[in-house]
Amino acid sequence: MLEQHTELIERLLSDSLTRTSEFNQALSFTNDGTLYFTVWDKDGTTFFSWSEREPSTSADLQTDCDSVAAYVLMTQLGAKRAMALHFDVPRFPERLEQLHPSWAADKTPWPPTLLYHRIDDPSVRFYSNIPSIAVPITHAMQDDLKDLLKKYMA
Repeated sequence: MLEQHTELIERLLSDSLTRTSEFNQALSFTNDGTLYFTVWDKDGTTFFSWSEREPSTSADLQTDCDSVAAYVLMTQLGAKRAMALHFDVPRFPERLEQLHPSWAADKTPWPPTLLYHRIDDPSVRFYSNIPSIAVPITHAMQDDLKDLLKKYMA
């Protein structure tokens, strides 16, 4: 699934200081060697990890939905781009009680992991154990991907 997002990744990384490296069969991104965003595919699922000081393949969010993967890449690599090029990016709510009303967060057998899904289309879904990462994705997905990209390409 990650291969189909190569153009988006390259576009978001263009002209920025964000460095990309391979780590345990994953792609890891950092601006300063302090904060890392790592992404990898396995068996039709895309996994995402956020870590400090070194890359990690301990997933904080995972999805089998292509559109969710695109929005996660957009918001995270877009934020790295903004940090590197010193411009503001869209800010989205982060607390679970601020979940976008068109989404639901259901308990899973693996606390604290929740299943986030669109109420009108449960196939648009992802699992996350960190609401401050998950909730902004539910808000970002209210924008058209092309319109959101413009905000990250300042």
